[in-house]
Amino acid sequence: MVMDWQTMKLPDAFTLTGVGIGLLLVCTQAIFLGPNEDQVRLTKHSLHLTSPGGVTDNGNVFLTGPESLIFGRVAAVCGAALLLLLIRWVYMAVRHREGMGMGDVKLLAMIAAFLGFWPAILSLFLGSLCASVYGVFLLVRGRAIATSKLPFGSFLCAGGLIAALYGNRLIDMYIALLR
Repeated sequence: MVMDWQTMKLPDAFTLTGVGIGLLLVCTQAIFLGPNEDQVRLTKHSLHLTSPGGVTDNGNVFLTGPESLIFGRVAAVCGAALLLLLIRWVYMAVRHREGMGMGDVKLLAMIAAFLGFWPAILSLFLGSLCASVYGVFLLVRGRAIATSKLPFGSFLCAGGLIAALYGNRLIDMYIALLR
C-alpha cells in the first residue's frame, strides 16, 4: 500500500509472491480439513444416467473439501485477474491510453488468493469507491485535473483490508438487501 502510494509501482516481488503465499496457505488449510468439512455436494434427488442398455444410477456428484477449497481459490485468482484485465483492455480500447497498470491486476489477484473471489470483488468495489471520493476531493481542491493519476493499488489494499475484516458481513447484508 505504501509502496504504491509513494512510487505508483507495485513490484512483482510483492504481488506475485503474495499470490503464491496465499495459495500455499489455502493448500495448508486444505490439508487440515476434517472429514466432510467444506464439502460441496451437487445433488439431485434422482440422477438418472441412462443409455440404451444402461442402468439408472442414483448417486451424488461431489467435490471433497480440499479439492473445492483449492480449485475455488485458484478460480478466484484467475477470475479476479481476468475481470481487471478486461476492464483495463476496454479502457485502453476506448481511451487509447493506459488507465491502470498490471500491478493493480496482480494485486487484486493476490487479494483473491487470500480472501476468495467475492471478498476480492468487494475490495475492488470499495477501493474504486474510495479512489473516486479521493479523486473528487483533489479536483475540488484544485490539486488535480481529470487526467491525473491515482495510486489505485493503495485503495485496493484499503478495500482488501475492509473486506478481510468485515467482508462476510457486508456481503451478507447486501444479499439480504436483494431479497
